[in-house]
Amino acid sequence: MRAFESAMEPAWPSLKSRLVSSGATADGTNVYLVGATVLKVSPPAFPNVIREMTDKARLAREALGADLGRVIPRPLGEWQMEGASCALFEELAPISSARVRRSIQLSKIRPKVLQWLREVARVDRGVGTQTRLHLNSLANCPFPALQHDAKLALAKLNDGDFYPRATVMHTDLWLGNIMLDPLGKRDFVVIDWRGSTTDGYPIFDLIKLAESFRLTPKALKAELDSHADALGCSLDNMRNYLTAALGYVWHHLDQFPPERFAAMAERNLRTLGNALSA
Repeated sequence: MRAFESAMEPAWPSLKSRLVSSGATADGTNVYLVGATVLKVSPPAFPNVIREMTDKARLAREALGADLGRVIPRPLGEWQMEGASCALFEELAPISSARVRRSIQLSKIRPKVLQWLREVARVDRGVGTQTRLHLNSLANCPFPALQHDAKLALAKLNDGDFYPRATVMHTDLWLGNIMLDPLGKRDFVVIDWRGSTTDGYPIFDLIKLAESFRLTPKALKAELDSHADALGCSLDNMRNYLTAALGYVWHHLDQFPPERFAAMAERNLRTLGNALSA
């Protein structure tokens, strides 16, 4: 901590840094408040995670374009220090934990985030190049129910009944990664893009967000209809898209425990099934 404070003193002589989060995430990122900015520092065990995060965020911004990509924060500065990658960001406001204020905030941003996701689904990145790899990976996972879904999706792919279209996928889109802009220039901001891909799948981020927003099955069904229209496919392929996305997550499991992945996948598929039956 002292080393970081000493390194920052020449640039911000009148500011004090304060550690606000250490090891709270799987990669152990350290987060400091420095005046009205936020400094993120990679831990010794994973010295490149901040650079990976900013690189992935840049790729997502470029793929989405200026309008849709403006919700992805740009670093104010990036550097290496003592072998660790670091980046400085504007300070953003989390969604309130106070019940009434949280309810008001969510009522304002929920439709805007969902509309943004619809537009993301329309960003055509071409045919997914890794779909077969991801489905094969999931078909060989140790969880029979997921194996079954992966094999069904592979059969649809082989028969030409499933033409997976690629788009930008965040992979962890929930309320904790949606922030508010204190300056009011953006309706919301999406953070933590390290696990994202520009060759991902529609639907997965929608399902994760719907669970976090606690959308009713009927409300989610309306969103699925909009996404199917954007993708030019039928609702029958929604489960194939979700299964392929789960295959991507399984193939890039990293520090995520397999049992937790299986529980998440079961919940995601159940959420989708309930909506399609609504």
